Amino acid sequence: MSDLENLRYEPNPKHKEPWQPGRKGALCPQWSLDQASMLLRQSVLGLKGNHRYATIKGIAFCGQEHSPGKWHGYPIGWEAVPPTLVKQWRKEGRVTRRQIRDSWEEARQSSEE
Repeated sequence: MSDLENLRYEPNPKHKEPWQPGRKGALCPQWSLDQASMLLRQSVLGLKGNHRYATIKGIAFCGQEHSPGKWHGYPIGWEAVPPTLVKQWRKEGRVTRRQIRDSWEEARQSSEE
C-alpha cells in the first residue's frame, strides 16, 4: 500500500457551517467525504513536510495532519501555495492563470467589505 493510500481524511468542524463559537476557519465547500478523500490522495506534500496541497475547480486547498495519518483540509488563497506547485499545476493544466487571478480578486473584494 502506498503512502498516499494511507492518508485518511477527517473533517474539522471549524471549517464547516455553522461555525463553532471561537473556532473559525476557512469555510469548506459542501463536498462529500469521498470527494475530500480523493482530493487528499491527489495532494502534494509541501517542502516543509507538514502541509499537503491540492487544487480542483480553480480552488487551492491545504491539508494538515492533526493526528498520525489523519488529515483535514481547507481552502486557501493562491498566494499561500508554494510557487513551484502553482507553476507545475499551470503547466499541467490543473489551474489557469484566470482562475488564480479571479481567486485573488474575490479575496481582495471580500477583505474590503
